[in-house]
Amino acid sequence: MEPKLSKTKKVALFLGIFLLGIPAYGHSIDSTSSIIFQAMEEEMDRSLNQLKIDIFDPPYFVKYQIRHNRHIKIVGSFGSLIQSDDFQNRTLFVDVRIGDSNFDSSTPDSHRYEVSQTLPLDDNLYVLKRALWYETDLRYKQAIMNFMKKKGRFISGVATHDTPDYSRGHEPVSLLSPVPDFHPDMEAWNDRVRSASALFKQAPEIEKSKVELHVTRTVRYYYDSDGNKIRSHSTLYQLMLGAWTKTDSGSLIHDQETIFFSKQENFPSNQELQEKVHQLISSIRELKKSPKAETYVGPALLSPDAAAVLIHEAVGHRLEGDRLRTASDGKTFIKKIGKKILPSFLTIVDNPQIKQWNGIDLVGHYLYDDEGQKGDKVVLIDHGVLKSFLLSRAPVLKGERTNGHARSDGVKAPMSRMANVIVQSELKFSPEKMKRLLIEQIRLQNKPYGLLIKKISGGETQTRAANFQVFKGKPVHIYKVYPEDGREELVRGVEFVGTPLSMIGKVIATGDDNTVINGFCGAESGMIPVTSITPSFLLSEVELQTSHDQPLRRPILPPPDL
Repeated sequence: MEPKLSKTKKVALFLGIFLLGIPAYGHSIDSTSSIIFQAMEEEMDRSLNQLKIDIFDPPYFVKYQIRHNRHIKIVGSFGSLIQSDDFQNRTLFVDVRIGDSNFDSSTPDSHRYEVSQTLPLDDNLYVLKRALWYETDLRYKQAIMNFMKKKGRFISGVATHDTPDYSRGHEPVSLLSPVPDFHPDMEAWNDRVRSASALFKQAPEIEKSKVELHVTRTVRYYYDSDGNKIRSHSTLYQLMLGAWTKTDSGSLIHDQETIFFSKQENFPSNQELQEKVHQLISSIRELKKSPKAETYVGPALLSPDAAAVLIHEAVGHRLEGDRLRTASDGKTFIKKIGKKILPSFLTIVDNPQIKQWNGIDLVGHYLYDDEGQKGDKVVLIDHGVLKSFLLSRAPVLKGERTNGHARSDGVKAPMSRMANVIVQSELKFSPEKMKRLLIEQIRLQNKPYGLLIKKISGGETQTRAANFQVFKGKPVHIYKVYPEDGREELVRGVEFVGTPLSMIGKVIATGDDNTVINGFCGAESGMIPVTSITPSFLLSEVELQTSHDQPLRRPILPPPDL
């Protein structure tokens, strides 16, 4: 599991929600929906009533999800296009469970055997039903094998069974959300990417540059045997500017800027793109001549995106309920409900229902999760005290019900994941005051300097019990701050590392600068869009380690003349 956030960006975070417009070769969206749901309903009825072998009962629960995706990718470098693609596909996910909700065939690796059923783009009822039939049959056989193996483990005492496997869902919903038309202007977008990438020609010291536009739109069709029937859609634009070079000693220098938006009219203007390219060129030049930092332990001021990485990696993943059901997980917070795990001035909620914040689109937004359940607002930590976990229909504690956080990429099995994580603080200061507090900490601890982490490329964590319970962040812009005069010196080549309980307990103040950090997180259920809304953090102590650096010789000749 290596999650990452990007800028307006996460804990990585990369790209990805899908897209579509007029579906499947001229059919209207309602006509397409009618055929897809007819195929689902007819095959589900057959499976629930007739799918049976030997002593095993038919499934007690079946779920179908089809996603019609349209992907656009345009890539330019130094004024020329190197890729311009526009393609569509449909994906299918089928879940079949035998047994009952207390003890069924589900296991953490229930869908480790991925089978890609090819679905037609045209609305062919027979071919759709055939794909559903074949995949359902396969998943039923797999459920029988999982059930027998799982039962054997509990009979032998190798494993225990303390909580039900599947909680009762909310009242079934039937919701066919309207799907707006989508009319991509490929020619105009190609020109915008060419023009933006050409701006890097003015910096011959940059060895490689890239401007990438990804547009992804998905229409999702969900149907399950509980009676949930949902059609929803999502569209995401991701524009990424990136540049690479090397220092004289061969160390790789990289920086990038990523912009997320959900409507064509929000495409950045030419002037905005020009300013961002110039900032990126300036950043690369400064990083190239900056010295390498040394290992360090001491106070640090984290910008909102660095603080977002800290919360996402050190806290968020450890509050995803499905992870806590596996024997291999470290379960950092499983016995800490009602106990203080953060400073009392911090509250953390996750609310997928919020679509915008201060006019900025939140990519973690959704109404219903990948189990057909409403995405609820969840107060995870209230004034430092742990209150709840992010839950799918697999409960962590007895009596729990889902709060609608089962998410996936449409191919992998859904599990509880973060959506829109919002950090609220009752101890907020201005940026100027935060820097003064940092300098006070430097002097109090008698350190030669403190740290200011202004920009970060992402992070990762491990939660398995067999691994070290650590996380790390990868700063791009990190500065030494000297207490004598507040001078800032850019350095490079380090990562901050820590253990969750130790690191988050060292937050001593936050800024009044809550910022939207959009991006993508990759974990067991795939790469999904997430958002953090986080202020800057002042920590009394962080630890830096030097990052792995593989020197590479710089180009022997200069680039050709323009």
